[in-house]
Amino acid sequence: MTYAYEPSDFNELTVFLRWRGTFMPMVLCRPALWMLLASHVFFLYLRLYRPEIYLPPMPWKLILVPTSLLTFFLVFYSGNCFQRYYNYYSMCMGMSGAVMSYVGLLRIHLPKASPDTLYNLSRHLMASVYVLYYSAGGSEGGKLVTEDEWRDLLDTGLISESEKKTLAAFRGFRPWLLQVWGLRALAEHLPKDSERAIGAALPPFQAEVLKLRGHCDNIVSMQNQPVPFPYYHTLTLQLSLNLLLMAYSMIEFETVVTIPCFAIVTLVCLGLKETAVALADPFGADDVDFETDKFLGKMMLDAKAIMQISDFSHVTMPLLSGKQALAAAKKL
Repeated sequence: MTYAYEPSDFNELTVFLRWRGTFMPMVLCRPALWMLLASHVFFLYLRLYRPEIYLPPMPWKLILVPTSLLTFFLVFYSGNCFQRYYNYYSMCMGMSGAVMSYVGLLRIHLPKASPDTLYNLSRHLMASVYVLYYSAGGSEGGKLVTEDEWRDLLDTGLISESEKKTLAAFRGFRPWLLQVWGLRALAEHLPKDSERAIGAALPPFQAEVLKLRGHCDNIVSMQNQPVPFPYYHTLTLQLSLNLLLMAYSMIEFETVVTIPCFAIVTLVCLGLKETAVALADPFGADDVDFETDKFLGKMMLDAKAIMQISDFSHVTMPLLSGKQALAAAKKL
């Protein structure tokens, strides 16, 4: 769930008082940090209190090369995941925008249509966005649409019971099937609407549906093609080995002060990695994941607001004569 914050209220002091929405739960609640910290404490104990056990020295300068390599891998991986995150967000907003455009075109081309008619003509497109979000990361982690999610679609009137059965048995791309249904319903309605606007035709609607389909497909394709596993494995291995080397090398300072220093370095490094992993797939229940229920609610609210408009008299203006237009231009 995305954590909303005001940067001006977040400073170097309040940073220690925040837990929700930070990387702290992702790191402190996992054993990796504590195992690495325990290894450093163990090495330090041997150096300070068991001098009879010989520990080969490892000067701090020796780990500069692997540390530099780790920095490159970590920054590059985090940058890729961050870019994926905002690409996902752009496509989510693109889906909502395509639905808004489709509903707006309905309102323009069918000015006399009732809100119920407009809802029936656009419900399949809105349902396709619902199904896409449910499949990407619904209540049970996505992939399958649960019974509760099917019930939401039925209760909001986005699909009928018979359509639900067809969708549940469909093995293809469900959002595209719903979008085809929506275009088919409009194609059958346009010739029957005697009060449709002049020039009302299917092509503008097809363009918006194809945009919507493209965004849906891109989201699914990106989920099916994560950051390559060999690269992720290399980063994780490099991070683990580098922190182990650091845990051993820092005992050369022969002071317990290295324990909090090593803990901070480990916390930050693991925090960057875990945050990048969470950003790579923002559909689910992590702190950085999208609040898709709010996306859907806003899309539905905006669509219904356009559908309720029935009076367009205020958008028409009388034509100005030549002298009036010249006078208006001089005022500007």
